[in-house]
Amino acid sequence: MKPEVEAAVRAYLERFLKILGESAQLELKEEGGMVMIDLKGMEILSGQEQEALRALDYLLELALKRRLHEGVRVQLDVNSYRLRRKEELRLMALKLGEEARAERKRIRLNPMEPWERKAIHEALAGFAGVRTYSEGRGAERRVVIEPRLH
Repeated sequence: MKPEVEAAVRAYLERFLKILGESAQLELKEEGGMVMIDLKGMEILSGQEQEALRALDYLLELALKRRLHEGVRVQLDVNSYRLRRKEELRLMALKLGEEARAERKRIRLNPMEPWERKAIHEALAGFAGVRTYSEGRGAERRVVIEPRLH
């Protein structure tokens, strides 16, 4: 990650945390062209508050574009919630993939965030005998797992 990007991210989030009267250790890494930021030790926002984190992602991206004159994609997490959730989703997907294949039935999951749907698709990408796809629009978009008919 470019040093100026890291410095700008840290400066913005440190000011944000100071305004909130909150403290957190910032862990930054670059993954797939995106700056992944984990706010360790933060108490006000939990990782489950996805709407608030999406809003903060957006504000941070705007601030970075204004300061650096280039677009930088970011994804915030709090106390590694996304990492834990991704593993939960992977295990759930494998179980449901087995169920869809064994019982030869289609399974429609509840609506999910885009990154959660992606985790399901990735978990079952190499899973023999099933396929996944997303259906619906906006907040109602969901993953469908169905057996492959050979």
